[in-house]
Amino acid sequence: MTHVGRGARLEPVLLLFAAGICIGSIFPLGKIAVAGGIPSLVYVGATAAGAGAVLAAIARLAGHSLRPDRATLSYAATAGLLTFAIPWTAVVTVMPHLGAGIPAIIQSLAPIATLAIVYVLALEKPNLPRLAGLGIGMVGTLVILFARNGGDAAHAPFYWYLAALITPLVLAAGNVYRTTHWPKGKNPLPLAAWTLVAAALGIAVTLLLLIAMSAMPDVGAGFANGWHLIAIQCVATGVGYGLFFRLQQVGGPVYVSQMSYVNTAVGVGFGVLLFAESLSLWIWLALALIVIGVLLVNRVGDAARP
Repeated sequence: MTHVGRGARLEPVLLLFAAGICIGSIFPLGKIAVAGGIPSLVYVGATAAGAGAVLAAIARLAGHSLRPDRATLSYAATAGLLTFAIPWTAVVTVMPHLGAGIPAIIQSLAPIATLAIVYVLALEKPNLPRLAGLGIGMVGTLVILFARNGGDAAHAPFYWYLAALITPLVLAAGNVYRTTHWPKGKNPLPLAAWTLVAAALGIAVTLLLLIAMSAMPDVGAGFANGWHLIAIQCVATGVGYGLFFRLQQVGGPVYVSQMSYVNTAVGVGFGVLLFAESLSLWIWLALALIVIGVLLVNRVGDAARP
């Protein structure tokens, strides 16, 4: 194998973990911000807007035009909803009713749902080793979640569990949409910037509707003490989504769907570093399973495409 071949195969792995670290920072930073009084939906919306601005600046510094054409705007409008606005809004909506563990477990269905859509649309040939890699990654995620939460289930009406299913299904649809509808010849950076801007607009509309229905607390709550967290989050998310869209371009929908697994592992790592959480032997085993799953999917990914 040539050095070029090894580099091309290594790039998706590096992008996956780098993007996962950046995007996964929303778990510890968001936890601190919400505990400080910033409404969850406000935090997510401000992150999307700020991250879009960060990506726009990076794109300009890299020499890319930000002037959108109709194809870019159409792509961003749909991708923004599927990639950021709808899934994150669903997460922050169900968490008060189900807790953090149940939605995270359900979100882990995103890679399998993505693979199902890909096979139905014949975007890839069925590949048993690749399916095994995704399954191994899911086992690792489930081990982490059950080890951290003791397998406890939140007691809530059944419709909240149905609402939680929105997240993995929409994420899966977004993974496939971004590949099948990628505007020809477009660079990932401007596309990612416009996608986050579209997501921010979608969340802003939701906030306005909630305010009109008197169903939203003070949107400015907690900003005085938490603005620096939002600023850090905007930079991390902006860089992360730039890497994420490059990963979409080189890895395809099934590979990029593993972000759900990596985010879980990253969240555990941040918990250890920032909140002094201890890791059992089971957690280390789970992290090893996630890495093995990622490497297995990457190894057979090229052969799986028609």
